[in-house]
Amino acid sequence: MQRPEQVWRLDLSRNKWKEVDHRLRRFRYLREIILDKNKIDSLPPWMGEFQYLERLSIKANRLTRFSTALLDLSNLRELNLADNMIDGIPEDIDALAKLERLILWSNVIGHFPPSLSRLEYLQELDLLHNEMSTDEQIWVRELLPGRRLQFSPPCQCQFDD
Repeated sequence: MQRPEQVWRLDLSRNKWKEVDHRLRRFRYLREIILDKNKIDSLPPWMGEFQYLERLSIKANRLTRFSTALLDLSNLRELNLADNMIDGIPEDIDALAKLERLILWSNVIGHFPPSLSRLEYLQELDLLHNEMSTDEQIWVRELLPGRRLQFSPPCQCQFDD
């Protein structure tokens, strides 16, 4: 593309990418990036440079952790990391001050930091198909009263700490 500054939305789904292509970095004014159904297992540090980004979807990939680079996306309103293998939400999640929707269904989330309660604009947290105990679900409900929370039935599982 000869004018990357004029591109606001990119759908790069189903490209069989194992990593995020460095050429994406040229598109500084993106408002939406969709990287669904690739084979991405980690995100580069420069992912946090998209200061205009409002929606990011990286569902159905191979991510195992919530990249701290995402915490620099100060205008992000929706983050979809569903259907990966992410094991926790970072302590500094409240850096995403404008976040309205956090979609994490079908992961292995086992850490829910108190900073979730400081996401003032968060309306929805989707945790379907994460093996959560009753106590974990109560904890999240207490952190986020009045928000739309989605859980699967609690598991009767024993977690190793």
